[in-house]
Amino acid sequence: MKYPADDWMKVILLGFLTLIAFIGVLTEINLFTLLFLLMLPLPSGYLFKIIKSSFKGYDELPDFDNWRSMYLDGFKVILVLIIYALPVLAVFLWFNYEIFYSSIPSFSLYTLWSWILGSNIQIIIFLLIGLVEYVGIANMALYDGEIIAAFRFREIFARISMIGVRKYLLSYAIIWILAVLTALISLFAQSILIGIVIIPLLIVPFFAILNARFCALVFASSEL
Repeated sequence: MKYPADDWMKVILLGFLTLIAFIGVLTEINLFTLLFLLMLPLPSGYLFKIIKSSFKGYDELPDFDNWRSMYLDGFKVILVLIIYALPVLAVFLWFNYEIFYSSIPSFSLYTLWSWILGSNIQIIIFLLIGLVEYVGIANMALYDGEIIAAFRFREIFARISMIGVRKYLLSYAIIWILAVLTALISLFAQSILIGIVIIPLLIVPFFAILNARFCALVFASSEL
């Protein structure tokens, strides 16, 4: 908790970038949607920069500088996340095609079980991919943004083995606890008007920074 709290101005600046993206999601105005798409790599790039700076032994939040490099790194992170999400998307499309385009009535027992089975498979694949993806992003940071490093699976699994499967699974569970905690706080904050600003400006960036720092520390505990 101390790491992001050491420099609240940087947390707020990251939150400001997140807030712009958040506005883009909430509005249907094409201008804001375009702005959201253009700004999206910057928060991702800064979080990626946190991982890289942590590998170098820095205990302070990195500065918001070298915006071009940060933007490109953020774009790479988003691209990697999309590629990792493709298997989940494929399962989703497959089961939804079975439900909505089959000759069987939409509300039959078959479609219900197909939906349940499909949802469970999606969740399992999502969690399994997340285990690899998390280390993959960190491995990419280790190689200074080299995209292919995020898909060097032999190296990624070697890292997980060096960390220790039990330790890594515990770390992964902590990551999800942080995510759920962020969601719950955000849900509560939405009940008040000021929460619409607090969520993207403080809560989301605070826990995102914690997550990035935690990712770096867990990854750094492995030595090849």
